[in-house]
Amino acid sequence: MDEFLANVPWGILKIEAVGGDEDIPDADPDNRPVSANETCVTVAVLHGDFGQVRVRIGKDLAVEEEAVAFSGIIACPTRTLEVSDIVGDTSYLRLPVGADRVEITVGLDRQEMAEVVTVGFREL
Repeated sequence: MDEFLANVPWGILKIEAVGGDEDIPDADPDNRPVSANETCVTVAVLHGDFGQVRVRIGKDLAVEEEAVAFSGIIACPTRTLEVSDIVGDTSYLRLPVGADRVEITVGLDRQEMAEVVTVGFREL
């Protein structure tokens, strides 16, 4: 498991297959804190102007059932996931994965302006 603190500009965290060519899905902090498409997941979190976000990510990392905000599968043809800010200016972490499809589960400490994000992934 990896864990880090991030000051997230725009308040949107992006988990993406490196080299993904898809559009970035819109996260809506008011109605839908997590959005996804074929290669990317976006998560609305505490805006960097207000503080840092703790991100925990790991293979087969358990996410408490009541905290799950998203669970789905993304393609990862490069077999590398990247966690970054929404525009990709700041890459917080790159993780090699052993498959080209990955199930992602995102847990949030709260639905609005999350300060703790837990991301579990499972190689398919």
